[in-house]
Amino acid sequence: MTSQPGPPMPYRITIRNFIGISLLIVLICVIGGIILVRLDPSIFTDKRNVHENLLWFSLVFTVAVLASTGYVLASRTAMGWGIIGMSRPEPRWVLIGIATAAALFFVGERLDSVFRFGIIAHARELYATGLTTQIGLIQLFAVWALVLPIPLEVYFRGVFLNFVRAMMNLEVAIGLSALAYGLLFFNPSIPVSVAYGVVHGAALSILYVRSGSLWTAIIANASLGALTVAKIAWG
Repeated sequence: MTSQPGPPMPYRITIRNFIGISLLIVLICVIGGIILVRLDPSIFTDKRNVHENLLWFSLVFTVAVLASTGYVLASRTAMGWGIIGMSRPEPRWVLIGIATAAALFFVGERLDSVFRFGIIAHARELYATGLTTQIGLIQLFAVWALVLPIPLEVYFRGVFLNFVRAMMNLEVAIGLSALAYGLLFFNPSIPVSVAYGVVHGAALSILYVRSGSLWTAIIANASLGALTVAKIAWG
């Protein structure tokens, strides 16, 4: 990729903004988790299915990211959420985002099958209980295709990428944000999963920068999640 500045940043995210948002996310997640445990002690324990715990965590994480970003950035500027690129994407970028997600999924699934990394097999084993019921499938689909894509893209692309991008060139910023995103996929039994996360993070960052809209990356992330759940459930 040639060195290009990409679309201009509508807002310069400072280190103070970044640290403030990150700390608030952690604080809200901790408080939210404590409240949920007080209301239902079985939450986040082995007494609840993995997909149920994931759904509750995803909801708390989404509230934390949106509330923190909204308070530190969006509510303090006239642009609102437009400061991190939450603007309507051009129709062609919606199609490009979906096509990119499909390509990433197909290549990743083929590599997993040929080299027997065990990523899909591990996911099936992890969510085995949820895959046997309709409500479990709905919950998994809601998490991976509806809920998680929004906070992940708001933080890693809208906040983190723009923060790093303000201090160094675009290629390095994309690389660092992709690496940070890839670490979310770390699994000691399947180390290669981090590489998948890094590649996905880089592709989503490029979609965001090229389109100028965070919704492009969100749609691509959601499409990738939907395809993954479909493969786990019926592939």
